[in-house]
Amino acid sequence: MATRIIGDQKRWGKRQRDHGCESEQELCLDGCRWIDALDDQTMTARVVLITPEIAKRWLGRNELNRLFSRENARSLAEEMSAGYWRENGESIVFDRAGSLIDGQHRLQGVVNSGHDYLCVVVTGIESEVRPTVDTGQKRTSANNLQMSGEKNASTLAATILLWRGYESRQVVEMTHPYKRTSISGILEYLGEWPELREAVQTARHLIPQKQGRSIIPTSEVAMVWYAIVESGASRDRANEFLGSTLSGFDLGPGNPILALRRRLLEHMRPGQRMHKRQRLALILRAWQLWSTGQTRQVLRWEPEMPFPFL
Repeated sequence: MATRIIGDQKRWGKRQRDHGCESEQELCLDGCRWIDALDDQTMTARVVLITPEIAKRWLGRNELNRLFSRENARSLAEEMSAGYWRENGESIVFDRAGSLIDGQHRLQGVVNSGHDYLCVVVTGIESEVRPTVDTGQKRTSANNLQMSGEKNASTLAATILLWRGYESRQVVEMTHPYKRTSISGILEYLGEWPELREAVQTARHLIPQKQGRSIIPTSEVAMVWYAIVESGASRDRANEFLGSTLSGFDLGPGNPILALRRRLLEHMRPGQRMHKRQRLALILRAWQLWSTGQTRQVLRWEPEMPFPFL
C-alpha cells in the first residue's frame, strides 16, 4: 500500500518506500482528510501509514474513552522501539462523529516511540457500540506460546519470566514483572535460552505424582534447575537436589534439604503463605549449602539479605 502525501514529499517519500507501497490513498500532514471531513457515515476500512504526527493529531479526537494507562502506552512504545511490534491487522476505530473509539494506547505508543505503524483504520462506527469495543479476553503469554506450538505453555511462560529476572539479577522483576512481555519478546527469550524447554520437562518429571500439591510450583522448580545447571553443576546433581527436596526421601539430621522442606511445609498450612521471592531464595540457599557439604538445622532468608544468585 503506497501513501500519497500532501505536504513535504521528500520527507514522506522514504516512509512510502520503506513500506513497499503500491496503491494510493490520500493523507495530509495534519491528519487524514477523510477523517477531518467526516465523510464516512457507514463502516469503512482503510490501511493507513500512521506516523507520530498523525497519531498525535488523532489523539486529539479521544473523547469519552476508557481511562488512559501511561504504563500501557510506555510498554507499547518500548515494544515498537525494540522491534517487537508487528503490524497484525488490529484496527484503530473512529465513530461517525470522528471520535476515537479504540486505539488510544497504540497511537500514544507511536508518538512516544517515533515509529510509523501501518494499520487498518475503521471509520463510520455508530457511537452507541463503544461499550462493546475491546471487550474480548486478552491473550496471555501462555496462550501465545501454545498457539506457537510449544508444549506445557503455561509453565514455560512462567519459567521464561522467572529466568529473565534472575538472569538480569533483578530480584523484584523476577517475581513481579513490572511490564507486560509481548509474544515476540517471549519467543526471543526462548530463542536465547532454548534449554528452558528441557528445564520445564525435567521439572514435570521430578515432581512426585499422586501426592497432592507440590511444595514448589513447577515453574520455580524449572527455573532453579536451569540456574543450577547454568552455574556449572551437572544435570544429575540438579536432579538429585531437587528430587530430594520435592520427595523428602532419605534425609538425615543437618541436611539443608530437610531444613528447607520444614520451611516450605510450614507455609503450606491453611492461612500461611510464603512469598515467591523468599521461596526461591531459600531453595537456592539450600543448594549452596548442600552442594558444598555444609549442614544446617534451620534455614532462613529475609528480604533485607542479599539474594543468593548462583
